[in-house]
Amino acid sequence: NQLLMTASLVILLNFQSCTKYDKGPAFSLIPKKSRLVGTWEIVKIDGNRLTGSDIYFFEFERDGDFEQGYIEDDGSIYAYSGTWEWEDNKEIIEVVNYYGYILKFEVERLTNDELILELNNEEYELEKM
Repeated sequence: NQLLMTASLVILLNFQSCTKYDKGPAFSLIPKKSRLVGTWEIVKIDGNRLTGSDIYFFEFERDGDFEQGYIEDDGSIYAYSGTWEWEDNKEIIEVVNYYGYILKFEVERLTNDELILELNNEEYELEKM
C-alpha cells in the first residue's frame, strides 16, 4: 500500500510540475483545441478591466477560421475575419487577419472558460461568452 501511495504521489507531482502554460492548468482531459474553440470576450488588458459598453471579442472556430471585433450597445457587430493555427507545440496561436497581418499570441492560460494571451508584452485576459 505504501509503495502504491508513493508512486501515486510521484505521478501527481510530475503532472503539477509539467504544466504546458505558465498560468496553468496543470492537467486537463479536454484537448486544447476543444477548450479554445468558441467566442471569447476580452475583459482585461495588462490587468486593467475594459470599461464602456462595447464588447470586444475573439472567435476561434474548429476549422481554423478566426474573427475579431466588437459588439456595440445596440447589438451592431463589427468584425474582421482571418485564420488561426497552433504553433510551437501549441504554445503559440498564430492569427492571420483579413489584411494578411500575422499576430503570434503566446498562450499563458487555457481552460474551458479562461484564456490568457500575451502579445508584444501585453497580457489579454478573456472569458468565454
